[in-house]
Amino acid sequence: MNKERQQFLALLRAGLWDTPADAELFSGDTHWEMIFAQAARQTVQGLVVKAASTLPPEVQPPATVLSKARSIVAATIRSHALLNRTIGEAVTMLRQEGIRPVLLKGQGVATNYTEPTLRMCGDIDLYIGQSDYRKACRLARQWGETGEESTESDKHYHFRHEGVTVELHRIAERLYLPRQDARFQRWTRRHLHGNSLRSVVIEGIAVSLPPVNFDALYIFNHAWHHLSAGGGIGWRQLCDWVRYLHTFRHEIDRAALECDLRSFGLWYPWKVFGSIAVDVLGLPREEYPFYTDRYARQAATVIGMIEEGGNFGFFDPARTERPAGYIAGKLHSLGRMNRHYAKLFALFPGEAAAAYGRYLYVGVRQVMKEVFTSKSPR
Repeated sequence: MNKERQQFLALLRAGLWDTPADAELFSGDTHWEMIFAQAARQTVQGLVVKAASTLPPEVQPPATVLSKARSIVAATIRSHALLNRTIGEAVTMLRQEGIRPVLLKGQGVATNYTEPTLRMCGDIDLYIGQSDYRKACRLARQWGETGEESTESDKHYHFRHEGVTVELHRIAERLYLPRQDARFQRWTRRHLHGNSLRSVVIEGIAVSLPPVNFDALYIFNHAWHHLSAGGGIGWRQLCDWVRYLHTFRHEIDRAALECDLRSFGLWYPWKVFGSIAVDVLGLPREEYPFYTDRYARQAATVIGMIEEGGNFGFFDPARTERPAGYIAGKLHSLGRMNRHYAKLFALFPGEAAAAYGRYLYVGVRQVMKEVFTSKSPR
């Protein structure tokens, strides 16, 4: 492990757990610009800046570098206020029409941090369910901004309101294999339409959150899905998950969690990611359900994939190299994904095969749809 990587992870752990970073790691020359650039790629600036600020003065970043980093954190704090206000308005608007949304991830997960406003903000995901979904979308079109930012997928309606991205979910997620997905959809309906919902107060409003065991699996699956689908994940997504496991360590039903992980094909990925949660991010072993150090080698490869792509893979160089032209672009993407799945197959052969099959199915269907509807190639 090179020095900058060691320093970055030390600061990340310190910020994640609100503990002092090892000052001895920062004696001598420290490439602070490189460390903060990595924090930006992984959207964990708040945690890293917080930890760096607690180092002894003689090893802290230069004042100009630290000031710039702190300005980013200040913007994050303002973003939290904006997202919270938007959540309050959206939930109120929907409830007035008899719709009971459930907040997924995001600002709900942020409450598990010692300082929630240091978590970099994303978008707002509200689970609606199938029965009220169309009604919710009609309301959103009246309330939100229309234009190219408004799109719809199999899972959700995506729009913006006063600069904030909001997604209304008819389903929480799709799994790759039909049988597993059918079980997952039943499991989701049971949890998110039942009477075990939690709540958090945002802008004076009690906003519904998923039950404990739902989020213990769902937050992990969200990160795993982005990695296995080729989009990539960043350290922020894993920090969210680790903080959740710590916060609800006494409430998670481990027997039910094991059953669900096995049922949805997540058991092996969960075991591999345990080495990352415990050995890299510092979650106590006893707080990680089913921990084993057996898969440390596989975990190290996953870490390399995380660091290469950054937050949701946005910094993957192959993404920026996509050539112009419809066919050329599609072939470039296929080549990139083939390389990704070859690497993933070496780690998770069964899971990678399922994900790759789904990728090909969706990709071919999309191309055929565009061809037969005579869409102009971009």
